Amino acid sequence: MKKLFDISLRTTVLAAAFALVACGEERQATTRLESRSGSSTTGTATFQEDGDQVTLMLEVSGATPGKHGAHIHQNGDCSAADASSAGAHWNPTTKTHGSPDANHHLGDLGNIEIGQDGKGTLTLSKKEWKLGDGSSEDVVGKAIVIHAGEDDLVTDPAGNSGSRVACGVIARKE
Repeated sequence: MKKLFDISLRTTVLAAAFALVACGEERQATTRLESRSGSSTTGTATFQEDGDQVTLMLEVSGATPGKHGAHIHQNGDCSAADASSAGAHWNPTTKTHGSPDANHHLGDLGNIEIGQDGKGTLTLSKKEWKLGDGSSEDVVGKAIVIHAGEDDLVTDPAGNSGSRVACGVIARKE
């Protein structure tokens, strides 16, 4: 009897898991960062919904070694040669600029560390970010910008991180 119950329970659990995977809609958004302001900085960014949070995986190449400010900007427009068309930092909650692990703009990503090979990665998760739901916390339709210098994580509104050397518009991956 116990063996039959265990098999039945396992079958029910597997069926439920399969149903969640089959019916669940994986939410993901991506962008390809293109060079701006005469730089050779490029990269990719992927936002992945994972339970109750969204995780950003940012990869940059062709950048100068050291720390570079990284931010989500309010406009999904990277058409200007200096990426000024991306507008200001994305800040739907009207908070002051800061470190991503403190009270801050939703667009504050901190700094990405670039090695001597010109490459760097940054991974960051936030419960406040949304993907493709149209809310004010939705990252889709915004732009990711990499700056020439280090973000001081204090100076409001932009962290004194210099010119915009790469930019990409965040789009929902279908």
